[in-house]
Amino acid sequence: MAKIKVSILIANYNGEKYLDKSIKSCLKQNFKKNFEIIVIDDNSTDNSLQKIKKFKEKIKILKTNKSKNKSKFNTFYQLNTYYQGLKKAKGEIICFLDSDDYLKRNKLLEIERHFTKNRKLCFIFDKPIFIDPTGKIKLRNTKYHFRKNKWPKFPPQSCISIKKKLIKLNEKKLFKKKFPLTTLDFRIAALAFLNKEKTLFLNKKLTYYLNHNENESSKNFKEFNSNWFKRRLEGYKYFKTVNKKNFYTIDYFMTLMINFFLRT
Repeated sequence: MAKIKVSILIANYNGEKYLDKSIKSCLKQNFKKNFEIIVIDDNSTDNSLQKIKKFKEKIKILKTNKSKNKSKFNTFYQLNTYYQGLKKAKGEIICFLDSDDYLKRNKLLEIERHFTKNRKLCFIFDKPIFIDPTGKIKLRNTKYHFRKNKWPKFPPQSCISIKKKLIKLNEKKLFKKKFPLTTLDFRIAALAFLNKEKTLFLNKKLTYYLNHNENESSKNFKEFNSNWFKRRLEGYKYFKTVNKKNFYTIDYFMTLMINFFLRT
């Protein structure tokens, strides 16, 4: 059997509404090399598993037990879900995909081409195509960057591709339980910030990203509410842990001050 080049990890919790489209977008890739699709279901209570099992001949299915994870928010669940998938993944390149997002047909081809062209690359962030729950495209012109003394601006998780060897080298940093509010995409972005010369912001829209307010995380972390500021401060602390130095900005001091008043 040919060596697996890419592993697509789909994390799912109660995503039956979108799963079909997500999985089919992976199966329809025009990528000619060997790749695998791993769907990790985090103990869904809807009909997700029935949807997933329709594809059982073409994908790998993993199940985790959400009830064993103790966390107020779903960030830890998501981290654990992807971690279980990573342990089974055999590809040299890992592509993350949330179950309500889906891929353009040429995504794997483009991602693998750039990794092959530049062997030093370890991270690729492609650009999202924002859509609403009806499938309508929402026009946005967001600029992504890693700038000195600036909060990093990076695409959603489903736009991230990373070399598996780098995940193995940084496994403890990426999956630290000490930071329960810090999402996987931010953790990867913090690591990429440390390795800018190995990071590519690809100016191509290769991932459809569903922007909605139905999930638990969207409700808990609505921009500028108290939980949003708590997560932002924790993000700064995580960044300091990973980079071994402080990341002082005006935004940091404002975030620190607001969290102080939230506690009083």
